[in-house]
Amino acid sequence: MKTSLVILVLSAVVAAVVADGEYAPPAYEKKYDGYFQYANVPSQYEYEFGYNRGNADHNRNQYEQSKDHRFRTKVKWNDAYSGYGEHYWEYNHADAGYKAPAYEAPAYSAPGYSENIPSFEPAPAGKQ
Repeated sequence: MKTSLVILVLSAVVAAVVADGEYAPPAYEKKYDGYFQYANVPSQYEYEFGYNRGNADHNRNQYEQSKDHRFRTKVKWNDAYSGYGEHYWEYNHADAGYKAPAYEAPAYSAPGYSENIPSFEPAPAGKQ
């Protein structure tokens, strides 16, 4: 009985020392090199994500967001051979109740243009 009590107390002391972190292995430290990726979805009809991938010789980053009838994205890239580019897109659209005005054809015809009228010529005499 006394032996098991001593073992129990000794185990508790060892557990307390290890839990204190004195003998814990060192934490892995990640060096931030500027490359990342993430995603965020705060609600059902809203999201955003982005990333920056690659290395010093060739990399690309993109950011995309969709929120409240608006979509936009931005893409950039570059490389070690002086290649560089950027694209931006933004698409806004109105809600379902919006109706665009109808197109009305102009009342005049542009000068210098006429309808295409087909013309037929008889085949040359020697070929049939």
